[in-house]
Amino acid sequence: MNRPAHILCVLTLVLCVFCPAAFGQQGDEEVVRVNAELVQTGVSVFDRQGRFVDGLKREDFELKVDGRAVPISFFESVVSGSARERLARAAAEGGPAPTKAAAAAAPASRQRTIVFFLDDRHLSLDSVTRARKMLLDFIEKEMGEGDLVALASASGRIGFLQQFTDDKEILRAAVARVGHVPYVVTDYARNPGGTMTEYAALSVERKDDERLFDFYVEDCMKWGGAAPTRDPAVRRQHCEMQVQSRARQILIQAGNVTAGTYYSLETLLRYAEKMPGSKLAFFVSDGFLAETGPRGPIARERLGRITDEARRAGVVIYSIDARGLISGTPDAAGTAPTDPNGRLEASNLREIVASQDAMNALAADTGGRALRNQNTFGQFVNAAVEETSRYYLIAWRPEGEGGRSEKLRKIEVSVAGRPDLTVRSARGFFSGAPAPTDAAANGEVKGEAKDAAKSEKRPADPLSHALAEFFPRPAIPLQLSLIYLDVPSSGTVLTTSVQAFTEGLSYGAQDREPAQLTIEGVVLDDQGKPAASFRTGLKVNPPSEAEGARNFSNVIYNQPSPLKPGIYQVRVAARDERSGVLGSASQWVIIPDLSARQLTLSSLILGLEGVADKGAEAGRVQWSVDKRFARGSRLRFMTFVYNAGAVGNLSARVQVFREGREVVATPFRKLAVDAQTDPARVPFTAELNLGELQPGRYTLRVTAEDHAAQKTATQQTAFYVQ
Repeated sequence: MNRPAHILCVLTLVLCVFCPAAFGQQGDEEVVRVNAELVQTGVSVFDRQGRFVDGLKREDFELKVDGRAVPISFFESVVSGSARERLARAAAEGGPAPTKAAAAAAPASRQRTIVFFLDDRHLSLDSVTRARKMLLDFIEKEMGEGDLVALASASGRIGFLQQFTDDKEILRAAVARVGHVPYVVTDYARNPGGTMTEYAALSVERKDDERLFDFYVEDCMKWGGAAPTRDPAVRRQHCEMQVQSRARQILIQAGNVTAGTYYSLETLLRYAEKMPGSKLAFFVSDGFLAETGPRGPIARERLGRITDEARRAGVVIYSIDARGLISGTPDAAGTAPTDPNGRLEASNLREIVASQDAMNALAADTGGRALRNQNTFGQFVNAAVEETSRYYLIAWRPEGEGGRSEKLRKIEVSVAGRPDLTVRSARGFFSGAPAPTDAAANGEVKGEAKDAAKSEKRPADPLSHALAEFFPRPAIPLQLSLIYLDVPSSGTVLTTSVQAFTEGLSYGAQDREPAQLTIEGVVLDDQGKPAASFRTGLKVNPPSEAEGARNFSNVIYNQPSPLKPGIYQVRVAARDERSGVLGSASQWVIIPDLSARQLTLSSLILGLEGVADKGAEAGRVQWSVDKRFARGSRLRFMTFVYNAGAVGNLSARVQVFREGREVVATPFRKLAVDAQTDPARVPFTAELNLGELQPGRYTLRVTAEDHAAQKTATQQTAFYVQ
């Protein structure tokens, strides 16, 4: 199975050349189109045992908007993350119809799209610790091979890593950035007596609890916060004004912090709207007030706008109170004021409920659930993933508003004659003028949020514009392959291979002229700063005619970039210069630090084959970029072992997994080496017979073992059998 690898020099050669190649790919999939003028929402139906109710039809559902029955214009039962859902979503957004090449380029396996939004503006240090454990448990134990997951935070501390990815290493790096953000709400009065909580401040502002107000007034008089007079009436009047001022200042600060959380969440939802299909979002927080009084910076309808944004983005929110089980008694820190007369007891109990109101609304109004007063975070996450794996998509035509007035409409969905069933869906939508999307323009957010708003500015050049976006453009389907190798005299070199599907390009009159394709790329470090870039123009020959069929020759472009160890994201964009059509793609890669002298593997290189184009340099090779192989073929692959001790002690094994289940496994076998083997770069090559593998997505894993040093290293990548 092993082969002496003398081809490092050949692979080094391919780093510096452009390799045109032809890979024919076909794919047909029905596209469901939804009128962009329709309002749509996902609907989940469960029986009393919590099981999804399958097999329902359009006529089984009753839809009411503001209490009036509305006919359902579109209905479908959907499996979350399916290829059909992704293409239907793209069609509903009014984009160009996916080509056969685009369908072929789409992942063949089911994908779930999951977001964890950490409201670290309202998370205690203990809650941050619990949240990090929950995230790591999900990544290690529950995340599927095809899942797209994003970690985001209200403060923006996760930074550039706050993007959708299926790479667990990138997600672990994002979790490492999750930290405690000190809460900045303070009591301006600096009263040496009892502290005033946000809920107590709201009660003072509303004047709805005279006993609570009396407590803080008496506390003020006790600690010398009164006017310099002995007249009790004057002293009390002065303290009443001071207590009201304290409450107002606390609420304004709390409202600004919450407005920052809302802005970050809205930004995430607008980003998620660009991603196809339905999404599951977990909102993790210690809770906060849904409103902060008439003078607070949070508009009353703000939550309604956010839930409407979630509906349009196809996001169902499940909220998690990270405090877990809450006793309601004063904590050991002693920050809560003491009241022997019991005037604070009722307020403290109401405060817990009030702090959960907004989280409950985010969940219930988007079709999700809220976890509160429990410590079963992992079970809740698993249940939510299962509950959202199936849903019904319904859409209807809203009534004309006859103007630009805006109104929150109430949605009610039920199954006719089945009161025993639980139906969850979005509970409202805004009609009329669109909701404002720039909270920063209203002066509601500061600091990090303003910086985020500035970063949303886009360059004028179309290609650069596409590169600046966080989501792919499918009009020109692109595939990426990132290969890092330790090259003699050059160090670590990352080769970006871009494969462009050329079926949708413009070939001039009667499709007989070459298309002009411009490819631009940028390599960004983990802070989002450019580490390398490239741009090239390619001439693509028109399709050939053979036996009445048009054959397209897809192109591959390779670009080498010497890079230091670290986390990088490569973004590429392609433009058809004749039609102006754009496509883009991105991928993460982690380049290890070989100077640490740890046993390490290079990238896995799949589908090695010679390039025999006329005029090509002898011995040149190209690997598969899209990693798609025909069933029954033989898949040849290789990797290099770095930092091995004695090369004669090296062995390796190969495993293939599908949906986490091992389907192919070989025992450890000693690597074949000879006198010409470079001990710094020991190659391992092997072949797989794909004849017994069913079509679908697989994970190839190679494990190398240094027996003498008792060290192991693994590398893996996905591939597709078709």
